[in-house]
Amino acid sequence: MPASLLDRPFGIYEKALPDGPWPRMLADARQAGFDYLEMSIDESDQRLARLDWSRQPRRDLVRACEEQDISIFSICLSAHRRFGLGSAHAEVRNRAAEILDATVGLASDLGIRVVQIAGYYAYYEDRDRAARSRYVEGLRRGLALAERRGVMLAIENIDTADMASVTDCIALRDEIASPWLQIYPDVGNLAVHKLDVAAELTLLRGAAVGLHLKDARPGQPRRVQFGDGDVPFDLVFASLAEECYDGPLTLEMWNDESPTAVRAAADALTWIKERMREAAAAGGAAGPPRCAPSVGTCTLSTPLEAPSTR
Repeated sequence: MPASLLDRPFGIYEKALPDGPWPRMLADARQAGFDYLEMSIDESDQRLARLDWSRQPRRDLVRACEEQDISIFSICLSAHRRFGLGSAHAEVRNRAAEILDATVGLASDLGIRVVQIAGYYAYYEDRDRAARSRYVEGLRRGLALAERRGVMLAIENIDTADMASVTDCIALRDEIASPWLQIYPDVGNLAVHKLDVAAELTLLRGAAVGLHLKDARPGQPRRVQFGDGDVPFDLVFASLAEECYDGPLTLEMWNDESPTAVRAAADALTWIKERMREAAAAGGAAGPPRCAPSVGTCTLSTPLEAPSTR
């Protein structure tokens, strides 16, 4: 394991940066001090349209990553809020399946390693006891393609009761029992549910392939400035070190078209690293001396020159 959490890759969520052409967004991420960017495929028609990119835009993005010397490590797939894998309506589930398959294909073509799956069963529908089983069925189906394309799917605990905790995500992972399904925890969403963040993070070893860092509080899962929420970052970093977590860390933020978004992202990274140094000084972030590499360990490399769209 690295000497401290500071030695691993840090990434930034796409929505933390000013929207614009990919070369500029990648350059902004690099300027702010990050090692990779996390792409968003959300509910909007604008971002869903990326799934229909032809071969050329995919090639162009690969080249932009090479030119800016920064990778896209993961896709945050939140479009399943709008089109739930666990929906009671067959047409919605079919669309959700199409979105999952297309996202896996896009990730494979771009050299993206991880597709984060939000743990929403059917966000806009009334609660339904059968929603979880439908969600699991849809996830199993999507995994078949992910396994063939060599793309990891990872469940994120979210701000509703469907998948509220790391415990919930681990239970789902164990139920499906595929090496291509792991978890991608969000520490802010643990605070939203008033859970014991440190206790939840003790479950990570061998399960997490990425981790979202954001601040939050009950009723406010987004847009809480780092340091103003309820996430105990000192305990977060102590727990990550104790559990030998050796994977990437992604800061999740939203810029809301702010002209100072790049500076805000850079300041947030500085703030996070300061908290890590404080945890290390207190004896919590150096980690045990003989930690075995976890499943979350990865090497960031450049995607293939000519990605396939088959």
